[in-house]
Amino acid sequence: MRCHIAYGSAAARQTVLETFHRLGTTGEGIERFRMVALDVPPEADLPKIRKLLEHGAAKEWWHWEEGCVTSAWENAV
Repeated sequence: MRCHIAYGSAAARQTVLETFHRLGTTGEGIERFRMVALDVPPEADLPKIRKLLEHGAAKEWWHWEEGCVTSAWENAV
């Protein structure tokens, strides 16, 4: 699964990357679009990743979009 998170400064993007990396993702900060792109492999902690994404959106820390969604991701509710 691929996820995009819109987020501000370069330091903030790095913090987001490090936080999600601990849950098994890889990714990159994209300066031009002020966003983070995460690759979420099926063996990552999908329920925790989804919970963190939703929590951050609810707190208005970020907006996120998903792409290349797998059934494992859809079931990680």
